[in-house]
Amino acid sequence: MLKITLVRREPLPTHYRILLPIVSTLLALATSSIYILIAGGDILEVYYYLISWPLENPSEILVTATPLLILAFGIMVAFRARFWNIGVHGQFIVGGLVAAWLGVELGSLPPYLLIPLIMVLAWLAGAGVALVSWWLKVKRNQDEVLTTIIIWSAILLINAGLLTGPLRSPYTTYPQSQEISPNAKLPLLIPDTRLHVGVIIPFILLAVLWLLMNRSILKDWITAVTVPRVATLEGISVPATYFWVTFLSGGISGLGGANELMGILYYMTPFVGPNYGLVALAIAMLGALDPIGVTIAALFFSILINGANAMSWNTGVPSFLSDIIQAQTLIFLLIFGVLNNYRIVVKRVEGGKAETPRIKLRVPSKMSRVSKAGSTVLSGNLMRLLFPIALVVLFFGVLHAAYPGFKGSFIDQVASSILGLTLIISTPIVFASIGETFTEKSGLINLGILGIMISGAAWGFMIAFFTGNMLYGILAAAATGAVYGALLAFLIVTLGVQQHIAGIAVTFYAMNVAYFFHRVLIGSPMVEPTVPPSSSLRVPLLEELPIIGVLFRQNPYVYAGMYLLPLIAVAILAKTKWGLMIRAVGENPKAADSSLVRVHLVKYLSTILGAALMSVGGAFYSLIDLRTFNLNVGGEWSWIALALVVLGNWNPVWVWAASVFFGLLNAVQAWLVATVVQIPYQFFQSVPYILTVAAAAALGKRVRPPRALLQPYRRE
Repeated sequence: MLKITLVRREPLPTHYRILLPIVSTLLALATSSIYILIAGGDILEVYYYLISWPLENPSEILVTATPLLILAFGIMVAFRARFWNIGVHGQFIVGGLVAAWLGVELGSLPPYLLIPLIMVLAWLAGAGVALVSWWLKVKRNQDEVLTTIIIWSAILLINAGLLTGPLRSPYTTYPQSQEISPNAKLPLLIPDTRLHVGVIIPFILLAVLWLLMNRSILKDWITAVTVPRVATLEGISVPATYFWVTFLSGGISGLGGANELMGILYYMTPFVGPNYGLVALAIAMLGALDPIGVTIAALFFSILINGANAMSWNTGVPSFLSDIIQAQTLIFLLIFGVLNNYRIVVKRVEGGKAETPRIKLRVPSKMSRVSKAGSTVLSGNLMRLLFPIALVVLFFGVLHAAYPGFKGSFIDQVASSILGLTLIISTPIVFASIGETFTEKSGLINLGILGIMISGAAWGFMIAFFTGNMLYGILAAAATGAVYGALLAFLIVTLGVQQHIAGIAVTFYAMNVAYFFHRVLIGSPMVEPTVPPSSSLRVPLLEELPIIGVLFRQNPYVYAGMYLLPLIAVAILAKTKWGLMIRAVGENPKAADSSLVRVHLVKYLSTILGAALMSVGGAFYSLIDLRTFNLNVGGEWSWIALALVVLGNWNPVWVWAASVFFGLLNAVQAWLVATVVQIPYQFFQSVPYILTVAAAAALGKRVRPPRALLQPYRRE
């Protein structure tokens, strides 16, 4: 048996650190040859088009790199201070909206006034959105990763609603804004190309940020707040420093959105910059959060993106290969980045037995009392929830017996339809949020949830479609999620990679591998194939009840997710030795380790189990809800599951209740849009996200996460 350990050493010399991203890139290109062979392509031909076309069209490299580089700069500024602004794409969209609106409303102003005005206001709008997460962090103790992601999701929906409603161009039926005035358009640098004046902006930012990060007091502030206690002792205000880096990060991102709209698009659409946020994150990490390194990485990624289209046109290999190369580059960089501070030692343990004793939980008496108290709380919450549910069932049973005519009435039909839709919306969210609960209870957070759910939807659909067996599809989804959970655990637990970055890398990789194989195996038919509908399982007597009868005539998938999974989760966490170990590791891994608990194994298994449940939740969309797969299927509500775990205070009972409440809100808004309120439905879809952020702000410091959540643990 092999055991991997990390031994700390002095940081590598500069020339070796420079080689790390280069080696990561070369290895990503080399391993991507496997995907080319799977797609039936010629490796040399694919790489020829991937590299040659962009080099023959250098102006396109700069045009494509511009928004990515600006967003990567926004990420870089925040990440240098360890303020994890993941939602830069949302701030980018807000900046684009400002430019689209002002470019029409103030189109009569001369360009020398209008263009600077739009850029300043776009900066302020992007900064304002980012500062909401700053306020939630410093005033309400909320994780900025979750709030920036949720706000980003809400902005995407609000943007779509505006372009379907008040901002939609009167000259088209498509959801897009009116074209901005010529006075708001950035002039071209070279005629007959797309190279506009805005491509200069990233290089201006490069110079300014290099000075700020290397020759100003902001450098000292940012360095200090990476360890907040040290910053406080040195008299540096952590909230104030976070404010300025957030203002810069959000402002740069908003400026990027305005620059893209005024230089390239000229009107706003709901699909501006797909995956720009994920790609920019990869660029920022590949560039080692250094302005010059980020610039080089952005140009390299631009070559890949432009070359992918030419490669796909000429070879037939799906253009998702470019995204896979980018994702693999980030993953390899995270792996090799460990070499900067650690030496990897691989030991062979004799007899296949690890040096650490087998799992044998002997917790101190204090921890034992806490664990028993936790079990009592979990069980008590479950009973408090089951008792009113039983009363509701009894009430409707008596109502049906006393007033049989109520069944089939208008109230019954409306309430039944809303409840039925609530179940459909809530089921995948429950799978994902309960899975995330297991992961976070062990001290980790899984930001790979988006990619894992999309991957589960893709592989579940493909296996079910080719085998004709839905059970095989579900098992394939679970296995896929487990694999990505193991990858995430390897990055975080074994190598000690920063958890948020590792999760985003897994998301980027998992979703694009799924898209690639779907395109190879299914193709691009005019009408997507479907799997057969599945039958419902009806519970005698209970299915006849008014209103709530719909709860008892559902697909077995719904019964498993909505009724069985929460009970199983409570039973595991509250009543089993395994659940006690998960909670002990999440609260105090050092104490658990001293009690002969194999901490890393517990974290691995919890992450694998959580990812498998997320993937099964994603498969619900493609197997039950839509019965097909295409882009973004499976990821619709993935990010919200992370926030629901927080709202449920890491208690599976209340996490389930929060998930159901979120599903109910969406079901009500869907019914209102369909029958009552004739306004863009996207506005209503954004309401649950906004309410989730508001609830998080209201709860503030009253939520109590596992004490070791997000804290790396390395055995002494």
